[in-house]
Amino acid sequence: MTALRQAQPPLPEPAWGPLLAAYIVLVGLPSGVTLTTWWLGRQRLAGAVAADRYGAWGALGLLVLISAILVLDLGRPERFYLVITRFDNLGSPIAVGAKLIAVKMFLLAVLVYGFERRRRSADTAVTESAAAGRRAGSVLVWSLVFVSFALALYPASLLSGSWASPLAGSSGSALLFLLTALLMGAAALLLVVSARGGDGTRELLHTGRRALLLLVGLFAVALLFEVLSLAGRPPDRLLAGEMLAGSMSTLFWGVVVGGGIVVPSVGLLFFRARREVVFLSAAAALAGAAATRYLLFAVGQ
Repeated sequence: MTALRQAQPPLPEPAWGPLLAAYIVLVGLPSGVTLTTWWLGRQRLAGAVAADRYGAWGALGLLVLISAILVLDLGRPERFYLVITRFDNLGSPIAVGAKLIAVKMFLLAVLVYGFERRRRSADTAVTESAAAGRRAGSVLVWSLVFVSFALALYPASLLSGSWASPLAGSSGSALLFLLTALLMGAAALLLVVSARGGDGTRELLHTGRRALLLLVGLFAVALLFEVLSLAGRPPDRLLAGEMLAGSMSTLFWGVVVGGGIVVPSVGLLFFRARREVVFLSAAAALAGAAATRYLLFAVGQ
């Protein structure tokens, strides 16, 4: 790592702190939850309406937490509103990300209001029909999908412009940020469904399990090509060495590969009928995706 660090501007302490690391990891979860519940809603599954409602509440709560982390990390909370209200700072990825979060929180608040209003209706059939129509083509839902997709990719833009997180500037980082967001969302949904039960649980588990298994496979392929892409230039080989055999190797092999790929692949392929195995597989996939986002942030610092 000596050559890599000599190429970087010397600082008395790391450029990024633990709050930004938590922000980079967590911001993928509400995006993945929204995109996953939107996809499930289009499958017209029993229980999808309830999953959509809980997903909206969960994503909104997570965004409140993420906003608090961002305010604390940037400092001067009394002036943070300027990051959202001013539009002469669109060249700053942090400012763009804050605006995306604010927009998504507003859209989710409107969505949650609609859910709770329909929930009080006595006519369940009308409620479910309206919810299905809303998911299929309303401006609100498509806006949420667009903003969630942007937030899933956003960390790649934020980190790739900085020397402090060189791995985030690699060729496959944007794809990995997107896939990990989707993995986190699908895994979180499976965790809730497998633990809670209720109407439509079996169908949701079956569809969610297949979706998570597909995402794990895509993630494994993307991760393999990301590692292979680091075999060229000497600085990239140093990054690969730190991740595969250096200070980050335990996290990579134990949590990302073992937990994020091996455990869910074995569990979802060979023990798919057991709910507790689905729960464990989803938890391992969630941990592996979160660890991958952290590695993209931390390797090379």
